[in-house]
Amino acid sequence: MLVMLAVLILLVIILLIVLLRRQGAMPEPAPPTPPSPPLPIPDHFDEPALANTLALRLVGTPADGSRAVSTAAAPKAAPMIWVDHGDEVLVHFEAMQVRMLDGVVLVSIDLETDQTGRTPLVVSIALGKSSQGAGLLAVTDEYPRGNGILASRRGAILQDAVWASLLGLAKDHALQTGQAPRAIGITAGKLTLQAGIPLQVGNPS
Repeated sequence: MLVMLAVLILLVIILLIVLLRRQGAMPEPAPPTPPSPPLPIPDHFDEPALANTLALRLVGTPADGSRAVSTAAAPKAAPMIWVDHGDEVLVHFEAMQVRMLDGVVLVSIDLETDQTGRTPLVVSIALGKSSQGAGLLAVTDEYPRGNGILASRRGAILQDAVWASLLGLAKDHALQTGQAPRAIGITAGKLTLQAGIPLQVGNPS
C-alpha cells in the first residue's frame, strides 16, 4: 500500500513539473556554455611568455603515431622523450629558458641521455630588429652551444624544431586576422610578430 502511494505521489509531482513548464512558470534549463575560443596570439612576447609558448609547440608528434595532445591541454612544464631513428633523449621543458638581445633570441633547453647525463643546449637565432623590417629570415650557428656529443647528434634537430615553432607562431598570429606573416623581430627584450596582406605574384606587363 505504501509503495503504491509513493508511486502515485511521484507521478503527481512529474505531472505538475510538466504542466508548469508548459505554462512558462518553470523555464527550461539553459544550454551549456560553449567552450571559450583559444586565446589570441599577441603581437609581442617577453622572455617568460615566449619560453612557455615555444615549450608547448616543441612537444612534437607521439612516436606511436597517435594524435598529438593539443597545446591548449598540454602541460607547460613537463619533460618529454624525443625519438629519432630509435635514439631517445629526454627533453626538460620545465627548465627551458629564453633570452632576447637586440635581434637575437637564445633558447636554452636541457637534454638528457644515458651517455651525457643532463646538460643544456643553447640555440642562437639571429632574427634582426623589429624596427628594421626583419622579415622571415634567420641565421643560426652551425651547432647549438653546449655539450659536443649532444650538439653534433641532436643540434640540427633542435635548431630546426625551434625555428619551425617560431615560424608556426608567426603563421598562427597572422591567420587569426586573415593575414599573412611578414616579419619576426626582436628589440629591447621583446619578440614582435608582424602580419600583413598576403603578397601576390603577377606576370609583368
